[in-house]
Amino acid sequence: MPRRPEFTERFADALHVLAVASGRPAVVVNLDGHYALRVDFEYSRYLLATNTDADVGLVDTDAETSWRVQVFAVRDNRGVLVGDHSAAWLIDAYEEVIGVIPTRPEL
Repeated sequence: MPRRPEFTERFADALHVLAVASGRPAVVVNLDGHYALRVDFEYSRYLLATNTDADVGLVDTDAETSWRVQVFAVRDNRGVLVGDHSAAWLIDAYEEVIGVIPTRPEL
């Protein structure tokens, strides 16, 4: 059963934080049965935020693990990792990863 509406409600605050910080819509996405928060950017880039120790996923309960924020660039129809940071607070992980990725893609 799809859990996107459930996770959208459960992580409403986290989605709002990402939307405000990025100035773009944030949504819950299903990636092969694992859920993540996603924000799409210009230059074919996107961000995934998770709160588990796994590569991708959201924890059902209040997590004691860090938030992991990853930024990917789409190249040859696949995501290539260009930034990755973890922190106890979502906004801290977001600010750190956004601060280290290049502002313009390589030409």
